[in-house]
Amino acid sequence: MPFFTMPVFTDTEIKHVLSQVDTIREALLGNCHTFADFPEGPVLKVGDGYPGIWLEHNQDNVFLADFAPEIAWRSQKMFMHFQLEDGLLPYMVAVKPLDKCIGYPDRKSVGYWHVQTVYPFARCALEIAKKTNRPREDYQQIYQAGSAYDAWFGKFRDTLKTGLVEMFCEYDTGHDKDPRVTDGGIPGTCPDLDARKMPDLPVLPIVSVDLSAALYGGRMALADIAEILGQAEEAAAWRKKAEKTRQTIKELLYDPEDDFYYDWNKQGFRKYRTEHITRLFLNRVLTQDEFDSIYERYFTIQGKGFCSPYPIPAVAIDDPHFDHTFPKNSWACNTQGLTTLRAILWMDHYGRSEDLTALLANWLRAFLDHPETTYQQEIHPFTGAPIGKGVNYSPTLIIYLEAVKRLGWMG
Repeated sequence: MPFFTMPVFTDTEIKHVLSQVDTIREALLGNCHTFADFPEGPVLKVGDGYPGIWLEHNQDNVFLADFAPEIAWRSQKMFMHFQLEDGLLPYMVAVKPLDKCIGYPDRKSVGYWHVQTVYPFARCALEIAKKTNRPREDYQQIYQAGSAYDAWFGKFRDTLKTGLVEMFCEYDTGHDKDPRVTDGGIPGTCPDLDARKMPDLPVLPIVSVDLSAALYGGRMALADIAEILGQAEEAAAWRKKAEKTRQTIKELLYDPEDDFYYDWNKQGFRKYRTEHITRLFLNRVLTQDEFDSIYERYFTIQGKGFCSPYPIPAVAIDDPHFDHTFPKNSWACNTQGLTTLRAILWMDHYGRSEDLTALLANWLRAFLDHPETTYQQEIHPFTGAPIGKGVNYSPTLIIYLEAVKRLGWMG
């Protein structure tokens, strides 16, 4: 059962959408800039309102690689260039010092305040390397960087020794303003702007569903890279580690009564039904049967779960934590471009191709119905209206291009 009906477009509307394709592509390429601290060439910024490249946006480059391959690969090189000796990748690199561009007391242009990882770096870099025909030494570099990053999580983000990954601050998962990652006094960043440090709070540490899913996805990617490098024993070892991670996620974070995965701390489940569930899909943690059960319950019943007129809302619309004031940049309610862009990476895999086509088409419908759009990062889950004042958010521009391609309108 699809989770909403495919929108209808007139011939005039289709022509209008197509007339904007070149402008949209130019706007996306216009978001590519060379940074002073990484002068090799341009990389893709998040958008006009975001003065840098964020790790949680790395999957943007998977799509950019189709028509700007060198820029997409350079972004991978940038993250590896700024990886710390202990294995931590930066959560972002800015065009100028962070205190001058986003107002935090950090005079560097590279941030390590939290992790903010969703689609694993190793997986993203691997897919881009394949798309851009990189030489063997580049795969080796990805493998080394990904392995070191994996080890970092084991050393600094598993204080309870569960084998999973703990969240220490709001921005670790990129869910700004989401009660799931703020309730209990959880701060935006880690103490001293250091992702290794956990705030001293009763609710912490919190074993995170989505960070643990990214750990699993990264390990599966490292297994794939090891195979490409001819290291069969290492590939098998990574797959064994990944399977243990998957089993532990199920054992510790799955609530069979709700058929949902929740974060966990020493007090038990933290019951927030948010789009973090899609990150299990993104990293392919679930079997097909497990996915189908959750998807049918939470994504296909109109007016419940994540089935709003303009899905996928950041919080289930029938969850008591849903914020009905719809502030900007809020993962407590709004439908986010990032969630939709990532859906392209899991919906076909789990057999929901018709839903993916309808989802992308629904964003085109929202653009047409709201000509005031400046391609912001989020839309209202009930009206499709743009939220905030942002301009040319990279994922939203990519959604436009991917929707036109998916619908076969380019001929």
